[in-house]
Amino acid sequence: MEEWETHYCLGETFLKKGNVENKFDVIFVDEAQDLSLIQWKMIEKIEKTNQCDVWIAGDDDQAIFGWAGADVDSFINWKAKEIPLQKSERVPSEIQIKALQIIDRVQDNRLSKDYFPKKEAGEILMQFKLSAIDMTKGEWLILARTNPLLKPIPRYLKSMGLFFETAQGNSIGKTLFEDIGYWNKIRKGEKIPEVQEQRVLERMSKRDNKLEWYDAFDQVASSKKDYLRSMLANGEDLSKQPRIKVSTIHGAKGGEATNVVLFLNQTNNTMKAAKKSVTKQDEEYRVWYVAVTRTIQKLYLIKCNNR
Repeated sequence: MEEWETHYCLGETFLKKGNVENKFDVIFVDEAQDLSLIQWKMIEKIEKTNQCDVWIAGDDDQAIFGWAGADVDSFINWKAKEIPLQKSERVPSEIQIKALQIIDRVQDNRLSKDYFPKKEAGEILMQFKLSAIDMTKGEWLILARTNPLLKPIPRYLKSMGLFFETAQGNSIGKTLFEDIGYWNKIRKGEKIPEVQEQRVLERMSKRDNKLEWYDAFDQVASSKKDYLRSMLANGEDLSKQPRIKVSTIHGAKGGEATNVVLFLNQTNNTMKAAKKSVTKQDEEYRVWYVAVTRTIQKLYLIKCNNR
């Protein structure tokens, strides 16, 4: 909310100024369905001052930031020549059917469109718990509606020795894995930068080049070392980005994965908010549409345990 307030104040300052100093021939606006009213006014001012072309790219079906001030109606009602994209390069046909079942429930303002899937069928699988899914190979995106619903997931993934990332970063910490490599170089008598050597030595109470890293690094918590050893035993490549990403639906907007796991449970607060108005309810349908359409091949739906 603080970030939104900052943008609002900057926008107000911009609108109160005189003519726009920079001269533009063309303006490109991406993710336009997420713009606030004040941002639309800023675009109008730039367009009027410069008499330039404005290209707006967006999708009203993915307008999920109304709570942050985004105004999808301004996007829908923007007077322009429409050049619709009609084919998805990501979503398989079975996933598209499910997505349309969700987005077709939007009651209020929505642009009519034909948007066709790619040729592959894809697959939707229903599950009751995350442990029923084998995530030891491949690329994965695990989604839940809100942050509180995500909390148990990292704990489970760590218990299975799986490498993953959240909005806070990867699950082991980049420097620890690097320091294992540096320690192996030290043991071989290789010279490493002084800064890295000092960092490695801080992980141990005494230096003994005969010890493997998991014995030498006695200043690192045993639970973290056990988790790291478990990942290495599972064949996880810790030098690369994690195969598994854990995110809220909002945090994953714009992302995609070969395999998507979507938890269908909701919080009471989210359900209550959706019942307040058609606008709120429509935005909730759009949220779930975004979630489903992150899928490249397989979509795993984790059923809710209660009504």
